[in-house]
Amino acid sequence: MKFVTAIVMLFVFSLNLAAQTDIPPKLRIVAGISGPELIHAGITYRIANVSQLGLNAGAASTLGMIWTAISLEHRLYLGKNDARINQKTWFFRQGSTFFPAAESPQRFTLNLTVGKDIPFRNIKNGITIDAGVFYLPESETSSIILLKSLNLWPALRFEFYF
Repeated sequence: MKFVTAIVMLFVFSLNLAAQTDIPPKLRIVAGISGPELIHAGITYRIANVSQLGLNAGAASTLGMIWTAISLEHRLYLGKNDARINQKTWFFRQGSTFFPAAESPQRFTLNLTVGKDIPFRNIKNGITIDAGVFYLPESETSSIILLKSLNLWPALRFEFYF
């Protein structure tokens, strides 16, 4: 009986230790605001220390119309590991956003940004900030476009992860 009690106590103690470790999760819920992803929510999955996939859906309203967006992204993490979380935090993001309500050929964008994951005190939560450009075909008549001949627009994103 003492042996069984000792095994149960050891098992409970090891579960308690495992619950207290601060390891960032591989699967995260994200929510944020950005161009071109609009006000969005989604999920990300960290495949490896250098690679992450993400999927999100967004919406925003403009002059009597609600725009929706669906985005798929990949992040390539670079640089040294952050000592607190033992993961890389700087990344290069490439992705695509689909706008169902847009007219063809402006239904898809190609997004290229550089950014950083900034963990909070609880390392499972934090904020991601990234900036770069996105390509929107046949948009050279806009007033805020960066390079008219290339159809490049500014991309900026603030995103919380949980």
